[in-house]
Amino acid sequence: MLTKSKLCCGKAKPTQRTTDNKDRRVRDSAGQAIFFGVYKCHGLPGGNVSSGAKVLNLRNLIWVACLFWASLSFGQKEDWLPMTSQDQQIKEVPGNPGAAAIQLYYADFINDNSGTEFFYHRIKILSDKGRKPPPEGYADVEILVPPGFSISDLKARTIHPDGTIVDFTGKPFEKILVKGKGIKFLAKTFPLPEVTVGSIVEYKYKLNTPSGVIYDNSWVIQHDLFTVRESLVFKAYEGPLRTEDGASQLSYTVAHLSKNPTLKGNTVSLEMENVPAFEAETFMPPESNFKPQVRFFYGGRELSSDDKYWQDKGRRWNDFSESFVGNRKDVREAAAAAIQNETDREKVLRKLYARAQQIRNLSYERERTEEEQKKESLKPNQNTSDVLQRGYGTRRDINLLFAALTRAAGIDASLVLVSNRQERFFEKSLPDSRQLDSEIIDVQLNGNHVYLDPGTMFCPFGLVRWMRTSTEALRLDKNGGLFFHVPAAAYDKSVISRTANVVLDEEGSLKGEVRVEFNGNEALERRLDGLNTDESGRKKSLEEELKSWLANGAVVKATRTDGWDATDTPLVADFSVQIPSYASMAGKRLLLPSYLFQSKQKDVFKGNDRKYPVYFPYAFSEQDKVTIKFPGGYGLEGTLPQQNAQLPYAKYQSVAQFDGTQLVTQRVLLMNGFFFDSTKFAELKVFFGTVQSGDEQQAVLRTGGGPNAKQGN
Repeated sequence: MLTKSKLCCGKAKPTQRTTDNKDRRVRDSAGQAIFFGVYKCHGLPGGNVSSGAKVLNLRNLIWVACLFWASLSFGQKEDWLPMTSQDQQIKEVPGNPGAAAIQLYYADFINDNSGTEFFYHRIKILSDKGRKPPPEGYADVEILVPPGFSISDLKARTIHPDGTIVDFTGKPFEKILVKGKGIKFLAKTFPLPEVTVGSIVEYKYKLNTPSGVIYDNSWVIQHDLFTVRESLVFKAYEGPLRTEDGASQLSYTVAHLSKNPTLKGNTVSLEMENVPAFEAETFMPPESNFKPQVRFFYGGRELSSDDKYWQDKGRRWNDFSESFVGNRKDVREAAAAAIQNETDREKVLRKLYARAQQIRNLSYERERTEEEQKKESLKPNQNTSDVLQRGYGTRRDINLLFAALTRAAGIDASLVLVSNRQERFFEKSLPDSRQLDSEIIDVQLNGNHVYLDPGTMFCPFGLVRWMRTSTEALRLDKNGGLFFHVPAAAYDKSVISRTANVVLDEEGSLKGEVRVEFNGNEALERRLDGLNTDESGRKKSLEEELKSWLANGAVVKATRTDGWDATDTPLVADFSVQIPSYASMAGKRLLLPSYLFQSKQKDVFKGNDRKYPVYFPYAFSEQDKVTIKFPGGYGLEGTLPQQNAQLPYAKYQSVAQFDGTQLVTQRVLLMNGFFFDSTKFAELKVFFGTVQSGDEQQAVLRTGGGPNAKQGN
């Protein structure tokens, strides 16, 4: 259930005021300042506040004593808390005696006046498992840092049962965290010192927003550990904010939470006790859709209704975008030069798409300091002419340039704002403009809508990155636009093809070559990940991925990779592999799996029931051919039956053939869907049970050959 409350930010004089000589403004998720998302504060008449809303007029709160108390309480709570006898006595988690750790205290203090968010974690290690690094344990800390944000005042320590304190004195390093298929984040991580069973580890830090910027924010209330006590505070911004609606107010929504926050002055607070651990499931939708949460956002009169909010935002977005696109001579000339004499509509679009992607894409480069930007003379583009003349732009700039080029060629192109389902599903009832954080372009081709995204680096023509598919979007027009659902990409837009040629020796070890080809979304995601590292790092990442598909103990070395900077061709990687003891001896026989690779989905369906939907980020397909050459004198005993499974949205087939010297297994797995509610769990469990048993099917080899040694099976 989603409920709303509002808190007025008070009146200001009609003339614009500033904070630190700068107006506070909101930025989109890419960190770009956008005029249609900023706030002005000119006061909110009481009659414009919706019935039942919680309203606070900050004019009555600017008392020296009150402000001093609020500042003091924030400062005090940011110190190390004293150790209590209760902390020392806790030995297990209530109702879960085998838990690896328990969170004794968690704090999240958001202060929009200082542009900081303070976090405090105190965790007690209860078992050896808790001493391991994530995701099994809590001996290392991983802090997700959004682009443009920074960390300060980081402190951490370990408190042993005898009271000895060991401070962390090192520096955090950057690490890519894999949260699921196609979902990765950049984090700051560091090891906690001398962690033992019974130790209490704690760390605290501040997350700093970019200067002069206020972001809508939220509290995450439920964690992966049982939490004894939580303290959550949000202090609203007290200065003037700019909004086109002539007023500013803070609102907040409460979801999946029975207890409401307390409103006192300009501060919203919530104290929680004994919060159960959130038990995530493999391949589930974004956790934030299911966790208790309080979300904060600022706005004006447009908050009076959901439809009005999005209509007003859409109108402003459209005005800005159309002004940026324009109808300019140099854009028309660039379109003509790209098209030349081509008349086929699809080929014209492909040429214009390629021209747009020639622009240097700043959105996929590292963030630069102001000094570096000045040195490179990088300036924000004001229109499509700027993008062409300067030769660089953001993801948004490039998509709008493509729209301008397409229109210049006489082809209608609609601007579409699309939501991102990577971290959260779109909720129209939540007035947060950052939910629609990206643009794509809609063109008509042969009577069909084709959605294109040249602004995403390496994105091929006809593909939209997975998190912007099967989600809500707003097709802009002068009246604000209409919502629609962007269709999902089919399984043939995300393909992994694997070819293995390996030799089995008489000791049961396997050695040979593997080639992997990634197409569509599979190639795009790895190419984008590859921007964060060098050639060595990219090879290592692919080696680790291949190792995860093979039996334990596999030794993998990437010998060649090709296609990292391409768009329309596969990303290809060649490997040498060795797997000791792949086959096991049983007298004069060798037993081995007939199929080399392991199923990535097998852990999803271990239990008999499931709480959350099954969620693969996108539809996918796997196409494999594995050739295992047997040692001399060995033949296949018996036959290997063909394996088949099929659902209306999925298909699996595995066929093995023996030609007298080698076993060739060809396997296909097609999944033409990605979101399955609990009613589908039983049939998916049966389907992937067949996949697992087929993939693990054993071949039996014996010396002297078998009855089928000279024939196919």
